[in-house]
Amino acid sequence: MTGRRAAAFALAGAVLAAGCSNIHFGSPTPPGPEPKSPKAENMGQVAVLRPIGGSAISGKIRVIDRGDGASVLVSVINFPARAYRLVFHERGNCTSPNGFSAGAPWAPAASGKRAEDLLPVQYANAESVVEAEFRVRGLHAMGPDGVAGRSVMLYAGTVVTVPRPDVPNEAIACGVFETASSIF
Repeated sequence: MTGRRAAAFALAGAVLAAGCSNIHFGSPTPPGPEPKSPKAENMGQVAVLRPIGGSAISGKIRVIDRGDGASVLVSVINFPARAYRLVFHERGNCTSPNGFSAGAPWAPAASGKRAEDLLPVQYANAESVVEAEFRVRGLHAMGPDGVAGRSVMLYAGTVVTVPRPDVPNEAIACGVFETASSIF
């Protein structure tokens, strides 16, 4: 009986040890790049906001495809407690001090809306923080109706003025969209 018991324990130990090893049986993994996870392809575009016009704004805007449109995720700090507008712009350039380099306001034709009206007027809370999510039909992260290669600007107040060189406006932050990546 002790021989059987010893053999059973030895077999159980061998199975447990084999389960913890890094040796795998079966066909080897084919050579080539690691397959992309579905999550990596659906992370969308993200724009890191930089302050313009003397503001202290900091934050991110993310656009993630969702069927016939996209979700726009807004996370901003140091925002004065007042109304604001978030507007996409035609060029991915935020180098000018008043946002002129971003070009004219832009909205995808599929949305059926003016760029200034694509997203509703929003309000910052008493802690100067904005956390919001919008669903926008016709907008996408990539492609002709996508934000890839474009920029986004935050405007203080409800009026959006087309930026002109060296002319003050209500733009307080600008960010250029690029492919979002996972931190993992």
